[in-house]
Amino acid sequence: MDEQEYRKTYSEINNLRCVFEKALCSLGCHCSKGQQFRLADRIGYGCSMPGAQQQCAKFIEHLRKQTRFVFKLNEITGPLPHNKEIRVQNGGMLGLQKLVLGNVNQDTVTDIFQLLQTVVKEYGDIDKLPYDILMQSVMAYKARPKRRSGK
Repeated sequence: MDEQEYRKTYSEINNLRCVFEKALCSLGCHCSKGQQFRLADRIGYGCSMPGAQQQCAKFIEHLRKQTRFVFKLNEITGPLPHNKEIRVQNGGMLGLQKLVLGNVNQDTVTDIFQLLQTVVKEYGDIDKLPYDILMQSVMAYKARPKRRSGK
């Protein structure tokens, strides 16, 4: 399957793409609203609830805007390069979990949807979160190291 055909089929079967797909695929986060599917030899995620997807999209947009300064980028229009996006998604969710649950030493987030619901109840709106504190977790997040060829 060539890449263009893959993207076309992906769009057809995944009507509501999960904005935290990279975090879910890297096993750094889980979500009760995420629906996993397989296409060719790849795994993808969709969202089962439009309202949840919109809330996640709003949160990830705020995170990306904040990381513009951290990553020294002039502007951000859409997803970041792969490794930076992984740091934003996983690091941002881990920071949010730490903010809500206190100083926990967990390296995974059990439910993105539930965590965002808790945040909205506690802070009133995603716009009111202390993003300066979340940026510390984004910067501290280390993606798994690249594999070395077996020599």
